Amino acid sequence: MNRAAAGQREAVRLLRSNLLVSLGDVQHPSVLITSAVAGEGKTATCGQLAWSLAYAGHRVVVIDLDLRHPAVHLALGGHNDFGATDVLLDKRPLAECVQYIEVDRSGGKHGLYLLATGSRVSNPTELLGSRRTGVLIEAMRQQADIVLIDTAPVLPVADTLVVGPAVSGAILVVEAHRTATDTVQQAKNALIRNQTRLFGIVLNKVQASKGGHAYGHGYAYGSETPADAALGDAVGGMLAEGDSPENARPENDGAANARGGPPTRQPKPR
Repeated sequence: MNRAAAGQREAVRLLRSNLLVSLGDVQHPSVLITSAVAGEGKTATCGQLAWSLAYAGHRVVVIDLDLRHPAVHLALGGHNDFGATDVLLDKRPLAECVQYIEVDRSGGKHGLYLLATGSRVSNPTELLGSRRTGVLIEAMRQQADIVLIDTAPVLPVADTLVVGPAVSGAILVVEAHRTATDTVQQAKNALIRNQTRLFGIVLNKVQASKGGHAYGHGYAYGSETPADAALGDAVGGMLAEGDSPENARPENDGAANARGGPPTRQPKPR
C-alpha cells in the first residue's frame, strides 16, 4: 500500500471516529453529507465514509438525494435504474429499489445498502420537501445503524434545506484552497436557520505537508484555531489545525468501489 493511500484511509477512519463521537447516543442517526457549492468532494466523502463504517461492522444505508446530479451509485459501484424518486412517486416499492453492495475484505464479507436517486423529476425541491421524504428516511433509519444521505450543495438550490429538518444532522464538506470562508459561513448559517444540526465541517483535498492530521488525497482534522473559529463552534475536531478553507492546498480524492447485490436484509457485518 502506498503512503498516500494509507494516509487517505487513516484520514477517513479519523472522520468516522469523530462522527461517531459527535453522534453520541443518537439512535439510528441519519446524516446529510453536503457542501456549500458544487465540486467540493461531498459524494466521494460520503462513499469513503460509508465503506469505512461498513468495514467497522456498522449496518450502513446510503441514500442519494442529490436529484439534480446523482453520483453516489457511481462511487459505490451500484446502478441508478430506479431509486428514491420511484418510491416517493409510488412507482416502485422500497424493497425493489434498495441495492445491497458487497465487498470482500480480509477473508470476510462487508457490505452496505444503497438507495440511488432513481428517475429524473422536474420538481426536485418540492418532492424532497414533501412529507413522504421524511417517512422514507425514517423507514431507512429503522433498518440501519446509520444512514448517510448525499444531497445537493446548500447555496445554489434549496433541496438540502428542505430535507435537513428530517435528519439527525449534517456534515459540511469544504474543499481546501477553493471555498471562501464567508461562503462556508453562509452555508452553515443556512443549515442552522433551517433547523439542521451541524455535526462538523470536513476540510477536503488537503496537501500532506499541511499541519494537523492531514494527508495527501484525503481530509484534515484537528483542534479549532482562531482562524477556524469564524466557521462556528460546529467545526471543532473536524477542521485541520492552522488551516482555513482559503489557505490549504488542494489534492485529489478517491471513491470506494463495490458491486451490486440483492435488496434484502443481510446479516450485520462482523
